[in-house]
Amino acid sequence: MQVNVEKPSPNVAKVSLSVPAEDFQKHYKQGIQHQRGQVSMKGFRPGKAPLPMIEKQFGPEITANIQQHFIQQAYSQAVQENELKPFSHPQINKDDAQMSDDGSFSVEFEVALKPTFDLPDYKGLEVESELAPVLPVNVDSAIEEIKLQQSRPEPAAEGMEAGGMALGDVAFLHGETAVFEREGIRISDAQAPPGVDADAFAAALLGVKDGDVVEVPMTLPETLEQEDARGAEGICRVTVKQAYNMIPPTEEELFGMLQVEDEASLKAKVHEKLTENAQTQENGRIETVLLQRLMDQTDIELPETMLEDQTNQRLNALHGQLQEQGLEHDAIHAQMEQQRPVAREESEKGLKALLVVEQLAETEDLQVRAEEMEAELESIAMRNGADVDEVKKYYSENNMHQQLGIELLERKVREFLRENATVKEPS
Repeated sequence: MQVNVEKPSPNVAKVSLSVPAEDFQKHYKQGIQHQRGQVSMKGFRPGKAPLPMIEKQFGPEITANIQQHFIQQAYSQAVQENELKPFSHPQINKDDAQMSDDGSFSVEFEVALKPTFDLPDYKGLEVESELAPVLPVNVDSAIEEIKLQQSRPEPAAEGMEAGGMALGDVAFLHGETAVFEREGIRISDAQAPPGVDADAFAAALLGVKDGDVVEVPMTLPETLEQEDARGAEGICRVTVKQAYNMIPPTEEELFGMLQVEDEASLKAKVHEKLTENAQTQENGRIETVLLQRLMDQTDIELPETMLEDQTNQRLNALHGQLQEQGLEHDAIHAQMEQQRPVAREESEKGLKALLVVEQLAETEDLQVRAEEMEAELESIAMRNGADVDEVKKYYSENNMHQQLGIELLERKVREFLRENATVKEPS
């Protein structure tokens, strides 16, 4: 196997691979023999099927596997011997691989390389804090929200009060025709359906009982399947199956839930939690500002092939979404062309962020350890109420470990920038 590497530009390496016929045939014969020992064919003992039959059925697949084997070897050799820093693994069209008449194999492929660039000074960056103090009114509002979240439903025998909820059916009527229907859903006076005035919806539900039917004028949504109904005037009909009032916990129940002794300690605990949450949000904001500033000050020439590839990936995802919405081919094409500049800009921003994060991490020796990956997978499982092993299996089957590692590395870089920044008090 002969591997040659050229660098026609700083961001591209061209790899040429040639495999003599005798080398390729050696691997091919070994592959055929191995396959022969693995299969059973009718009329022949296991492992005794004629080689021509094995070749006819499995030859193309074995050839493709051997080609891929040599390509991977060539890629690894080119990277190691030439100290290349690939941006990503090259995607090679199988039609580019050439089998000559004499049985030799050759292929050329390009490897997009990480551009070289210098990071500006990233330690001691100044940023102004926007952290606001937690006020008593914030604490009181938070306690009321806790009460609301911990309220229990009680049948509304005398009619549903403000803040109550109901279980029932909802239908959107265009004339006498129901153009949208949902059964057995949760209905709240605080959340009106799209196209329905919020105040009118809340007023209509006030006092409803089991079995009541209320109707509220609406503007029918633009997303309806029936085209002539989109944007037209209609009626939202609510059929109440069960109406409830929400009963907040007593003071003693609330103290028990939050493990406090009295109102003063309750407010102190809520104040502490709000302060922690506010600081976490402010840390995230500061990190975003610092990383964006670093990206703005870093001059990077991105490989065009990689930028185009990332842009097309975003557009392909958009194509799938538009198809699911039922758009026609011409409409999809028009929207994709309209979104191409946006997709390219987002791709450029994402690639630049990745490069800056990786280079700063390499400079400061910031690494994601195996136990950190393990802990993150466990955290993901806990947040989603899923089994840890199932989450690990999902990430493995969908090749998502690399992306998870990048996310954790960016988290480390963001924290590093914040911890090494000068955070000034608000002016």
